[in-house]
Amino acid sequence: MKLLNEIFGERVISRNLWPPRSPDLTPPDFYLWGAAKSPVYRDRPRTLNELKTAITEYIRNIAQADLQKVFANKIKRVQACVGARGHHFQRLL
Repeated sequence: MKLLNEIFGERVISRNLWPPRSPDLTPPDFYLWGAAKSPVYRDRPRTLNELKTAITEYIRNIAQADLQKVFANKIKRVQACVGARGHHFQRLL
């Protein structure tokens, strides 16, 4: 954090907004990467463009109901994080 403060000063946007090392709060970390991996790699993309296309296609086809569940789960995760005072909370989910 010291280095970030030296470089960016008050422009560090994460300061006091969420606990450090809490990827479990972001939908891409707790949902998207795990859900997308198998479908994206099913056809074994051979080039970067094929990979980008597969990822884009997967994301475009996520059902609205699934996204609603993911974001409802995000609220649960944030509440668990607050309840754990920013410490590990995975066991609370």
